[in-house]
Amino acid sequence: MSSFAMQLKEIQPSQLYISEVKLKKVRTFLEDVDVRSLDPIPIKRIGDATFFTDGHTRALALMEQGLEEIEVYWDEDDLDWLQYLICLSWCEDANIREIADLRERVVDHSTYRRLWHKRCDAMQKAVEEGNYEGVHTQRIVDPEEKSRIGEVVLRSLPAWFGIEEALQGYVRGVADTQFFTVQIGDRPVGFISILEHNEFTSEIYCMGIYGEVHGRGLGKELLRTAEACLRGEQKKFLTVKTLGDSLPEKAMNGPNGSIGPWGFSH
Repeated sequence: MSSFAMQLKEIQPSQLYISEVKLKKVRTFLEDVDVRSLDPIPIKRIGDATFFTDGHTRALALMEQGLEEIEVYWDEDDLDWLQYLICLSWCEDANIREIADLRERVVDHSTYRRLWHKRCDAMQKAVEEGNYEGVHTQRIVDPEEKSRIGEVVLRSLPAWFGIEEALQGYVRGVADTQFFTVQIGDRPVGFISILEHNEFTSEIYCMGIYGEVHGRGLGKELLRTAEACLRGEQKKFLTVKTLGDSLPEKAMNGPNGSIGPWGFSH
């Protein structure tokens, strides 16, 4: 595990409350230790969000001691990142953007369990049943916003979009296409970009979803949204360019709208 220093204000919380009992214990513990000897706190980066996966109480206690920078490490555990992104959306809805925002959300332990643990338990059960709170699709019309979202998502997928020149081509190209996102709360976690060829035919120009939430049906939601829009426009065909087995894998980063080893037409 390799650790590094990071500014506290640059790390987003992924929980809404702090237990007063736990905070008092951590404060007492920190009175007798050299903070430089503490284990680093785990964080995760998904797209443009960097957030705590644990250690919120310790981070808040360290901030109270005047620390502006702490030791952290990248969390590489195989966790359910969809659940974390849902929690992150809760924090963003409550305007909790940095650890300092939790100072006013320190509650007694029974309240903590009621407001936080029970809410998380209900969300986890819903996710297990395939009900993803706050997940929805949205059409984006602003060209700059299309390019911004496209770049953030594609940069998170270097195995498919690792060639900078090709990536920049997609980033410019999506600005002039129909563009839909799949979002958790206000945060896009994937997109689909549709290029119109003629009055009958459109093509999937580019598509990407954060790898941490692959396999959760979010791509299907994007496709359903795009198809519904195209049917409303009386389109007859939706196509996508894919690769043959004879092409090298690196060609997946090529300039012809290739988006990975899958595709469909109807």
